[in-house]
Amino acid sequence: MKTSLQWLSELLPGTALDANACADALMRGGLPVETIEQHGDDRVLDVEVTSNRSDCLSHVGVARELSALLNRDFRDVQIEPKESSARAADATSVRIDAPQLCPHYTARVIRNVKVAPSPDWMKRRLEAIGLRSINNIVDVTNYVMFELGQPLHAFDFDQLAQRKIIVREAKAGESITSIDGHERKLSPGMLVIADGEKPVALAGVMGGLHSEVSQGTSNVLLESARFDPLSVRRTARALAMKSDSSYRFERGIDPTLPDRASRRAAQLILQTAGGELLAGVAEAGKCDFTPKQITLRLERLNKLLGVAISADEAVDALRRVQLAPRRDGDDRIIATVPSWRLDLHIEADLIEEVARVIGYDRIPVREQIEIELVPPQPDARAMELIRRVLVGSGYFEAVTFTFVSDALAGDFVGSEYSGLPRADASVRKADARLRPSILPGLLEAVRRNEANGAVIEAGGAKLFEAGSVFGVDAAGKLDERRKLALVGAADVRAVRGAVEALLSRLDASRSITIIPEDRAGFAKGAAGRIEWGGKAVGHLGRIDKKIADKLSLRESPAAAELDLPALITGTQHVPQLQALPRFPAVRRDLTLDVPDETRYDAIDALVHKLKLADLEDVEYVTTYRGKQVEKGKKSVTVALSFRSPTTTLTSEQVESSVQKVIESAKGALNATIRA
Repeated sequence: MKTSLQWLSELLPGTALDANACADALMRGGLPVETIEQHGDDRVLDVEVTSNRSDCLSHVGVARELSALLNRDFRDVQIEPKESSARAADATSVRIDAPQLCPHYTARVIRNVKVAPSPDWMKRRLEAIGLRSINNIVDVTNYVMFELGQPLHAFDFDQLAQRKIIVREAKAGESITSIDGHERKLSPGMLVIADGEKPVALAGVMGGLHSEVSQGTSNVLLESARFDPLSVRRTARALAMKSDSSYRFERGIDPTLPDRASRRAAQLILQTAGGELLAGVAEAGKCDFTPKQITLRLERLNKLLGVAISADEAVDALRRVQLAPRRDGDDRIIATVPSWRLDLHIEADLIEEVARVIGYDRIPVREQIEIELVPPQPDARAMELIRRVLVGSGYFEAVTFTFVSDALAGDFVGSEYSGLPRADASVRKADARLRPSILPGLLEAVRRNEANGAVIEAGGAKLFEAGSVFGVDAAGKLDERRKLALVGAADVRAVRGAVEALLSRLDASRSITIIPEDRAGFAKGAAGRIEWGGKAVGHLGRIDKKIADKLSLRESPAAAELDLPALITGTQHVPQLQALPRFPAVRRDLTLDVPDETRYDAIDALVHKLKLADLEDVEYVTTYRGKQVEKGKKSVTVALSFRSPTTTLTSEQVESSVQKVIESAKGALNATIRA
């Protein structure tokens, strides 16, 4: 922001200001000065203001900084406009129909003004900071914006239909011709200032051509308000408009400033254009500012800065930046944050203020840096382990959009959700639903990889992602969950192998079981529920062919999706040691012909229910259907492993257990034994 040294001198009385000294002080305080230019008998500093210091987008704000950094007195602007007996509230009215976008709006009325060129002193100051003088009314609004930081707008009061102001969102089909002469097509969601009939200004961005102050204006309505920063930013970007006003509103405005700036502008209009200022203000909304207090601990101050700062010195530094500090015991200082410091929220912010004022050069530079090594948190360690195992299995980590395409929005919604939450229509119109699963995004990534030659059959496009999924539960509340998904392998067994490798690495002591169960997004009869230690943690299977066809995939890939919190909390971080077995295991393959509808989990449950002596493991081998098997049946082969901790098992002992399984299967599952 270009800043006039003469202007600053009025706010910092005393000895004459030196431009170079001011630039050095601002540089040390975090506000670099890019250039110093001569403009007549004035010098102009181009100050680079960071986005969090909107209070410094004004001469008063920069003067406050210099007052603290140079330890000089600060003299604020004196505002005492003379009002008439007639009331502004009787001449006009203000209504806010969009309070979430405009919390406070004020309007003052000045009658019988004389529009003319501005006085020379005002012209010189505006020209010094790069503004062109227009007329005394418009120049006053610009002057106050650069003096106090509050954008204002002056309307020709007689051009406002019904002499009233309505702050509302634009309606479909509305348009406005802005003061730059361009017609702007408006859309719902844009905040406008309207009179009784039509929009007359784009809130926080630019005024309208038909209500601007001209040579024929005699009565003025002076707007000073606070608008939502995001709303102003959206409107300015949507219409490709940028102004000094929008630049300030986008960064936040002091909530107490609209009324103060309005009175200051009224004072200058009376001084430069004459007229009658109606008493009071017509307004809607409220200032709604409550000062907050932040506590600073001296111990924390000294530890963070690495230098000893006394309590008195810290109090003085905070006093110089107008934080009204007070001692609270020997080790605490309580500071009250003024309305214009929108950037101060926590203790570290106060520590930075102290450092800026005392000077960063006070902080010693050491040749050695003390680093306190802190081990990673268990959750972070578990997440890193998950990544390592999946990368070792040949998968690449992906990051996809949190939104699901409209084409796939309903394909992955489980029975636990009644719908999907949508994004704000002003942000996203198409593909606007939040994803119910990570798989749609990964499948679209697989499609893009296929388009570039990474074919699933050749082992390409094997991807995984950890992230949030969303849904709306039966009560209508947003439900967010963390999931881990992997996709890309052509064979379900390959995905199952990766899942089993992962779960075994997280905790080898837990059993892993896949139980057939249909799931939204997977092909019917080709999906299963993953149980880890007896608890369900996710699903795996083959993606439904209809979904693959929607995405034009060459074939339906296999995929899995697991609950990430269950994996993280179930990770065994302490190595569990177990003695190596002293005696060999004995394995017997058993092939059962069972009815086709019999599920493998029924066979597995039957074997475990028998509680066979020395049974170590039951493993699925294969399923066969063919000419050698009776119609309506299938042949399922399982492997039974036996091991004794005290002796080598004999064939007779093992065969006895196998026969128990056979007899039980004949009765419970209507099974027969294949030779």
